[in-house]
Amino acid sequence: MTTSTVEVTTNNNGVVTPLDELNIEIKKKDAILQCFYDIASMDNETRLQSITTLVQTLEEIQSIFKPEDHKDISRIVPKIIEKSEVFNSNLSPELNYTLKRLVVGLASTRDSARIGFSMALSEILHSFKKEIELSWFFDFLAFHMDLSGKNLSEKESHFGRLFGMMSIIRSSRLEGLPIVQTQPSKSINYDFNHPPSENMIECIVEQLLYISKKRSVYSELSFEILSSLFEQLSDSNFDKLWPFIKPIVPQSHDEYTPDLLSLLLLISKKFKKFNLIKQTVGWKHPSILNLSNLVLLKNVFGDSCKSHPRVHKVWRITFEILLADHEENATLVEFWRYIVEDNLFKSTSMNKKYLGLQLFEMLLPLVHPESISDIFSENVIVNLSESLKPTSSLHEVGSLAFQSIPKTAEISSQHRLALVLFFSNNSHHHQQHQQHQQQKFEQSISVDVINELIKDLDEDSIKIYLNSLYKIFIEVTSSSKSSSQNNSDEDDMVIDEMNNEEGSEKYIESTRHWVLSQIGHISKDLVKRPTESLIKLQPMLLELLQFLYFHSYYLTCEWKPVATPQPPVAKGKKKATAAAIPVAPVKTFADELFTNKPKSEISQSIRDQCFIRFCSVLEELSYLTLEPKKSDSTSSSYEGSMSNGEFWASKLASFQYDLLKKGSTDQSRPQLANFVPMGIKPIDRIMKIVQSIQTKQKEKKLNQLVGFELLFVHVSLHYLTDPQEISEMIDDLTSAFEELTNPQPTKSTKKRSTPEQEKPQPFMVLLDVLISLLDKPIHILRTIIKQIFSIFADNISFQVLEHILTMIKAPTDELFNGLEGEEDGDDEDDDDEFKPISPEELKQSKENQDDEDSDEEDEEEEEEEEEEEEEDSDDDNTVNPELVARLKQTMGKHLLLDEDDEDEDLLEPTEEEANMMDNYLKEVFKNKKEKKSNFQDIKTQTINLKSRLIDLLESYVKKFINNPNEYIFKMIPLMIEATSFDEPSISNRFISLFKNKFSQIRSTTDKSVNVQELNQLLSSLFDTILTSKHTGSSKDKEQQNNNSSAYILSGHAIYMVVRVLLSIKPPVAVPTPSKKSKKSSETPVTTPSEYGSLDIKLFSSKLDLIIECLLDRNNIVPSRFFAEFAQRFPTVIWASIKKVIAIIESPQNDYNTKKILDVLSSIVKKKDSYGVDAKNFINNASDILETLCKPLNAKKLKPNLIVDHLNVINQIVFSYLQIIKTNNDTTSLSNKLGSELCKLLEKTLCNLYKLNTKQNIKDTSKKILLSLGLENNQIFELEKQKKLEKQQKKDNQQKERQSNKEKSKQEIIERIEQSKQERKNKSTDSKVDNKNKSRPKKKIEDDMEVVDDIFEDDNSKKNIKKDSNNNNNNNNNNNNNKKETTKSTSDKKSTDKKENSVTKSTTDKKSTDKKEKLTTKEDSQPMKKKQKK
Repeated sequence: MTTSTVEVTTNNNGVVTPLDELNIEIKKKDAILQCFYDIASMDNETRLQSITTLVQTLEEIQSIFKPEDHKDISRIVPKIIEKSEVFNSNLSPELNYTLKRLVVGLASTRDSARIGFSMALSEILHSFKKEIELSWFFDFLAFHMDLSGKNLSEKESHFGRLFGMMSIIRSSRLEGLPIVQTQPSKSINYDFNHPPSENMIECIVEQLLYISKKRSVYSELSFEILSSLFEQLSDSNFDKLWPFIKPIVPQSHDEYTPDLLSLLLLISKKFKKFNLIKQTVGWKHPSILNLSNLVLLKNVFGDSCKSHPRVHKVWRITFEILLADHEENATLVEFWRYIVEDNLFKSTSMNKKYLGLQLFEMLLPLVHPESISDIFSENVIVNLSESLKPTSSLHEVGSLAFQSIPKTAEISSQHRLALVLFFSNNSHHHQQHQQHQQQKFEQSISVDVINELIKDLDEDSIKIYLNSLYKIFIEVTSSSKSSSQNNSDEDDMVIDEMNNEEGSEKYIESTRHWVLSQIGHISKDLVKRPTESLIKLQPMLLELLQFLYFHSYYLTCEWKPVATPQPPVAKGKKKATAAAIPVAPVKTFADELFTNKPKSEISQSIRDQCFIRFCSVLEELSYLTLEPKKSDSTSSSYEGSMSNGEFWASKLASFQYDLLKKGSTDQSRPQLANFVPMGIKPIDRIMKIVQSIQTKQKEKKLNQLVGFELLFVHVSLHYLTDPQEISEMIDDLTSAFEELTNPQPTKSTKKRSTPEQEKPQPFMVLLDVLISLLDKPIHILRTIIKQIFSIFADNISFQVLEHILTMIKAPTDELFNGLEGEEDGDDEDDDDEFKPISPEELKQSKENQDDEDSDEEDEEEEEEEEEEEEEDSDDDNTVNPELVARLKQTMGKHLLLDEDDEDEDLLEPTEEEANMMDNYLKEVFKNKKEKKSNFQDIKTQTINLKSRLIDLLESYVKKFINNPNEYIFKMIPLMIEATSFDEPSISNRFISLFKNKFSQIRSTTDKSVNVQELNQLLSSLFDTILTSKHTGSSKDKEQQNNNSSAYILSGHAIYMVVRVLLSIKPPVAVPTPSKKSKKSSETPVTTPSEYGSLDIKLFSSKLDLIIECLLDRNNIVPSRFFAEFAQRFPTVIWASIKKVIAIIESPQNDYNTKKILDVLSSIVKKKDSYGVDAKNFINNASDILETLCKPLNAKKLKPNLIVDHLNVINQIVFSYLQIIKTNNDTTSLSNKLGSELCKLLEKTLCNLYKLNTKQNIKDTSKKILLSLGLENNQIFELEKQKKLEKQQKKDNQQKERQSNKEKSKQEIIERIEQSKQERKNKSTDSKVDNKNKSRPKKKIEDDMEVVDDIFEDDNSKKNIKKDSNNNNNNNNNNNNNKKETTKSTSDKKSTDKKENSVTKSTTDKKSTDKKEKLTTKEDSQPMKKKQKK
C-alpha cells in the first residue's frame, strides 16, 4: 500500500494536527495492515509477534492523538477509516479501525483466525483500559455479531460472539467487578441479541448459558468460557452466580453431558465450600470422582467420544484431579479399570476405542512409574496390537500411542526402567497358554521396544534390570495346569498331562533363550559407552560373566550361613543383659549364584547357549582397554584389560579355578553338571604358571609373558568344553613355555647351534597349538589368537611365518585326494562286506552269463574313470568300477553292455532281482552323495583355516607397518606363490592384505633390512610382471586368474619396495684396501641421492623390458602396470625416458602410438618428477621434441594423432617456460633449445598449419610458435594480409550501404512531396464539384488510377535498375569473378531494400488516401444537407 503525503493548513479555530505527525500516522497504516495478516497465521511465534507489534503501534498513535483530530483525518482519508454507528470518538481512527477489523474477523472460518483475533482483542482491551470501556465494547461486539443473522450466518455470528466474550474474560478486567444482579433474567424479558451491558459479569454468564442451550455445537465452547470466568471469581461472587447455573443442572444423571460434568468438576476443584449433594440430586458422595460415583459416570464419559477425533476437556480435568491423589477420590487405576477398560474398550463403537487409545497416549507420561504396568491393561494391549496392522481403522491413533512410549522413557530413568521391566515381563510370558494368563504383546514387539529403551539406561537401572533377568532365568516355571481334571477318561488325562509337560518345557526353554538374548543386547550396548562409565560398570559386568559361566557347567548347592557373633562390649560400658545375638550374614552375589537353585532343571542346550553368550560378551570386552595410560613411555596397555591392568579372562580363570578346586574337596560346594575324567590337574598346572607370570609382571610387563598369560587363561576357560583335547594342548603349551622362558644350556661344546636355530622349535609347537585352536568353531578364540600372535610378533622367527605360508600354499585338491584314497580303501572293505545277492543267485547268473563279459572291459572302464578323475578332481561323478563289475557279473543278462546290443536280447529280471538291483543302486548313490558332501565339508574347512592363517599374517604385518623388518619383505615371494595354487577367495584375501596393509608401508629404519636384497626382490617382482599374461581367451581361465592375482600382488609389492628404497639414504662409498684382489680395493659406485638406495641401473633395465611389452596388444598386464607406476613414481620413469623416445621413433600402429603419447603426457604433467633444478626435464626435453617432430614431418599421421603430438609438444614448451620463469632466467626458450631444434619446430608447425584444414591443429601450432617466440614467419604474415583484406572489404561494403540508404531516403522524400501535391489538387476539385465526390464508384476508379500510376512508375524504375546492374555484373565477372560476386550480392540486397522502401511508401500513400476520403465524406455530408434545404 503506497503512502501519500498530505498538506494541512491551520483553520480559523487553530485546531490542526502538525504536518509531520499527520504524515507519520498515515505511514503506519502499512504496518497495521500487515499485522492483521500475521495474526491469522498458523505459526504461534508469528502470531504473538504480530500482536505485540500491533499493540505497540496503536499505543504510540493513541498517545499523540486528540479527539479533535477526527475531523481533519477523516476528511483526508475517508476511504481508509470509516465511521460506524458505534464509533468511539475517544479512540484514534487506527484503533477504531483495528477494533472493527478484529471483531469482524472473529466470524472468520479461516485456520487460526478466530484464535488470533481473540488474543489480539484481549491484549488491546488489557492495554487500553482507560480508553475502551467494557460495556461499550460489548455493545460494539453485539452490533457486528448480530445473532439474528442479519449480516452473517447463524454459526459465524454465534461463534464470533463467543470468542469476543472470551477476549473480554482473558483481558483480566472482570476481576474485582461487583455482582449486582442476583437472579437470572426471565426468558420472556431477556433480549438475547442486545442484552444490557451495565452488569458485565451477569451479562456474559446469561449470554453464555443462552448460547449453550441453543445448539449442542456451541455447548462445549460456552462451558469452557464459563469455566475460565469462574477461575477469576471469589467464593462470595460464585455464590451469587450459582442461581444462574443451577437451572441447567438436570435431575437425572442420564441427562448429564460431558460439558456440564467438566464445569461441575472445575467448580468442585476451585470452590471447596461447594457441596455437591446439597446443590444437586442423585450423587452418592460429595466428591464427584469417588469410587461410589464412578458407576453413575460411565455413560457421561462414554458420550465424550462425540467430539471425535478431539479429546474432550473433561478427561484432562479428571486426570488432573485423580493425579493429585485425594483420599476421597478413587485411585487412577480404579478409574482406568471402571471407565476406560471396562467401558470404552469393551464397547463395539470404534470411536470409543479410538478415544481409549488417545487417553492412553495422554495418561502414560503423567502416571507414576509404579503405575505404568497398570495402564497397560488387557484391552489396551489387544487394541494396540491390532492397531499395528496397516489395514486397521485404529492404525493412526495406535502409532501415536506407541510413540508415547519412548517419550515417557525420556522423562526419567525410573520411567524408562519401569517400561523395560514391563515389556521384559510381557515378552517371556508370551508363549504361555492364553487361558491361564493375561493378554500380552507379541514377542517381536516387546523385544524391539526393549532394545530401543535399554540404550539410555543408567548404571543403577541396568543393574536392576539384570537382576530381574537373573531372577526370571532361575525362577521361570510353567503356570499352566491340566485342564482335563473333569474328564472321566484316564487315557485322555494322561495325554493332556503329556501335552502340558511338553508345552511347559518349551515355554521354559524359550524364556531362558530370551533372557540370554537380552543379556547379549545389554552387553553390546554397554561396550559402546565411554570408558568412564565402563569403569563404573566393571563389577556388574564381572557378575554377568560369572553368571553365564556358572550356569554353563555347574549345579547349585544348599546355602549354609555362617553366623558371626557381635563384637565384645568395651570396658567401661554396661554389660548386656541378653546373650550375644549372632549377626545374620549378608549374601553376596557369588553366594546367591551358588545357592539359588533353578525351579526347573537347566537343559544341556541352555547350558551350551550360556557358554556361547559368555564367549560373545568376553570377546566384546577383549577389544577394550580400560587401564588408564601411564606417563611412562615404556609401559603399554593391552586390549581386554580392566582398570587395574588385570585381564578379564584372568579374573574369570581364577573364578573357574576356585570353583573346581573347592568343588573337588568339598561336596557341599557347587559341582559340575557333567563328569570330567581328567580332573583338575591340567587347570591346576595352568594356574600355577599363570600365577608365576603375574608375579613376574608386577615389576615390568613383557610381551612374551603377557601373550602366554592370555593364551593359558583362555585355554583354561575352554577346558570343560573338550577336556581331553585341551589337556593335550596344555602339555604342549607348558613345554613350549618352559623352553622359551627358561632355556637350558646345551651340554655339547664342540658344535654349538645358533639361537636362531633353537628358537623356532618351541615356537613351532606354539604355532601348532594356535592353529588347532583356530580350527575350532569358536569366534573368540580367533580374536584372542590374533591378539596373542601380534604380541609374540617381536619374537617370531621367519621359520614360523614360512610354515604358515606353506600351509596356505598347500592345494586343497591334493589334501582331498589323499583323504579320498583312504576312503576308497574303506569302501573296498565295505563292498566286500556288503552282499545283497545270494550265492545261489550268483551261480545262476554265472551259468547264464555271456562269454562277451570279460575282464578286459572292466579294465578299460576303470582306466577311463581314472582319467576322468585326473582331469577334474572336483567333479565327483564317477562310480566305483568294482561295483560296476559286480553289477555286470550278477545282472549281465539284464543290461545293455555294448552299443550293438538290442533290447530284444535282454531278459526281463524277476521281481526279486529288480528289488535287489534297486537296493544295490541305492547304496551306491548314497555312498557317492556322502563322499561329495564330505569333500565339500573338508574343502570349506580348509579354506576357512587358510583365511584364519592369513588373519595371523595380517596382524603380524599390522604390527610392523611403521617400521617393517626383513621378514615382511621375505614373505612377499611366498605370498605371491601361494595365490597360484588355491581358491580365488584366498587370492582375494592376499590382494586385500597388500592393498590395505602393505600399501601403508612408507619407509624403514630396521637395520636387518638389506638394500641389496630389496633390489633383488624388486628384480624378481618385475620378472613376475613380465611373465604374467592376460590374453582374454576362455581356454586358460584358471591360469589367467592365477596370473592376474600374481601380477596384482607383484605390482603392489613393487610400489611398496620402490617407496622404501627411495626413502633409505644411500650408503657412503668408502674405499677398502684389499690384498687378495684388485676388484675389492676399488671404490663402489653409489646411486644418485634423489633415487635413495634404489639400484637405478637394474631398475631401468627391468623397466625398459616393461616398456617394450607395452606394444603387445594381446597382453594388457604391462600396460596397466606401467600406467599406474608412472602415476605413482613419475620421477623414476625419467630414467627410462630414452626407451620411450626410441619406441616413438620406431614405426608403430595408431593404437601403440596413442598409448605411448598418453604415457609421455602423464610424465610431463607431473612437475614434481623433474628432479632437482628440473634436471630430468631439461636434459631430455630437446630429445623428446626432436623425436616428436619426425613423425609429423612424415605426413602419414591421422588428424587425431597429430593433435596428440602437438599437445605433448605444447605441454613440454609450456613447462619449459615455467621453469625459466621460476628460475628468473633471462635467456629465451629458443636459445635454450638451440637454433637447429627451433628451425625444425618452426618448419614442422608451419607445414602443419598450411596443409591441415582442422582449426584445432592450426590453433595449437600457432600457440606453440607464439610460446617459442617465432612470430616473424610466413604464418603470421599471411594472417596479417588476410586481416587487411577483410577490413578493406568491410569498409567498401559499409560505404555502399551508406550511399544506398541516402538514395532511398531521397526517393522517399520526393514521393511524399508528390503525394502531398496530388492530395491538395484532389481536395480543391472535391469542393467545386460535390456531386462527383458523392459517387463511390467514381472515387474508387480515381483512387485505383492513382495507385496504378504509382506502381507503373515503380516497375519502370525497377526494370531500369535491373538492366544496369546486369550489365555491370557481366563486365565485372570477366575481370575478377570472386570479388564481383560478393558485390553483386550486396547490390541485390540494396535493391531489395529499395523495393521494400517503395512498397512502404505506397502503403503510406494508400493510408493517406483513405484518410482523405473519410474527411471528404464528412465534409460532403453537411453540404448535401444544405443543398436539400
